[in-house]
Parts: sequence; structure tokens; C-alpha cells
Amino acid sequence: MSQQAVQNFYGTTGMERNRLQVNTFQLEGVRTQEIIQRYLTRSKMVVADIGGATGAYAFWLHDMGHNVHLLDVTPLHIEEAKNIAREEGKPLASIELADARHLPYEDNMFDIALLLGPLYHLQSKEDRLQCLREAFRVLKNGGTLLAAAITRYASLFDGFWQKYVDDPAFEAILKQDLEDGQHQNPTDNLMYFTTAHFHAQAELDEECRIAGFNQPAVIAIEGFGWLIPDFNIRWDDENYRKLLLSYVAKTERDPAMIGISAHMMAIGKKE
Repeated sequence: MSQQAVQNFYGTTGMERNRLQVNTFQLEGVRTQEIIQRYLTRSKMVVADIGGATGAYAFWLHDMGHNVHLLDVTPLHIEEAKNIAREEGKPLASIELADARHLPYEDNMFDIALLLGPLYHLQSKEDRLQCLREAFRVLKNGGTLLAAAITRYASLFDGFWQKYVDDPAFEAILKQDLEDGQHQNPTDNLMYFTTAHFHAQAELDEECRIAGFNQPAVIAIEGFGWLIPDFNIRWDDENYRKLLLSYVAKTERDPAMIGISAHMMAIGKKE
């Protein structure tokens, strides 16, 4: 991982401030919340939001009464999260600048560990395994891991949908993504994202198993939903939005739907 490149990208774009409120990211946000809620089995749980950026999910969980610890590697994210906590009167259990590979938490501390960003930016398999092992370590016995990954074909769909493939520089990025998932953006076009790893489904499953999570489930987050025409217009129609969400949920375990999704979620138990 080029940590400086990742920090520069998020520091320059500031995209995490409102990313989940625009375009198809709205579907990602709502679906992620739906999935998390399945594992909120008690009214007050202890949650680690590891790589949680400015706290979109952390503050949402806090508002529901859970005890949330937020951690991120980007200084701007931590600064903004602390500002939100102070200005909106939402004191999280902790807000810390730290690396997901070296968590500042005790063993067996959390009911739920969220990894909704770190696996994107750890290009080395050993780094990803270290991150997952750290999540395993800090979970209580019986605790749940929810780990998001960008899917291997995300650039393929996005490239043709957004017409990025008209640029030969993007096509070179795309070819590398398809070959091994190692996403590098040597251009100055921030729409082409930053240093990242795009997972294959079997790869994510394998890494979770190696880290200690037996029989992890992998499901689609957006499924087919991020590829529908006129997304913003249709999403604003409440009846259509409910229909879309219902069919994304019904098909979330289909490998075909996982393959075309922009993101997928690995769900593992510490047993």
C-alpha cells in the first residue's frame, strides 16, 4: 500500500464527507446499513469501525445506542470525525488515528468489527491478512466481522458505463485490474481512484479463512443496482427504491450478482 498516495487522495478530494449521499453510493450506504443491522442482536453492542473514514457508519451506530470506536489512517478523516463528534454532541467511545494492521485495541474487545475500507487499499496479500488477523484478535468469541471489498470487475463496468475507456490511460489501468486486481492510477484524474486492490470473490473468501474465520459468507452489496439507467431519478422514487432494494437483497448470494456488484461483503464469525 502507498499510504501517502491514499492519504493524498482522500485529503485532496474530501470525498468521504458526503460520498454516501450522492449517486450510486447511496445504494452502497443503505445496503451496508441493512447488512450491519442483521448483526445488531442487542441494544448496546461494542463496535470497532476500522478504517471508518469520517464516521458515516460510526455516528449512525452511535445514534442507535451502540458503543463505537472509530479508527482511520487518514489524518483529515480523524480531524473531521472529531469535529462532528464535538459539534453534533455525539461522543464516540474513541476516535483514533491508526493503521488497521496494528490496532490499538485489547484482545476480545468487540462484538462487531467493521472493515469497510482497509481491504481496498492494502495491495499486499500479507498486509490484508494482517489486517484481518487483527480484526479477528480484537473480536470477542462469537463476534462478527463485516469486511467490504471492491470487486474485480468494478473498473470494467464503471469504465464502460462512465466512458472512461475512451482514455487509453484508463484502459491500461483496467487491464491491470483484470489481470491481478492491483489498481494503480498514474494519471492526475481523480475519477480513476487511487492505489487499491480489487478482489475476486474466491480470493476474499480465502483470505478470511486464512485469518481464522471459518466458513465466511460473501454477498453482493449493490448487486445489479448500481448499473441501472437514470439511477438518481429512480432512486428518488420511494416505491422504486424499495423494489430495487428488495431484489438486490434477494439475489445477494448469487455469484453472478457478486461478480457484477461494485462492492461485496465478507461476513465471518470468530469461533
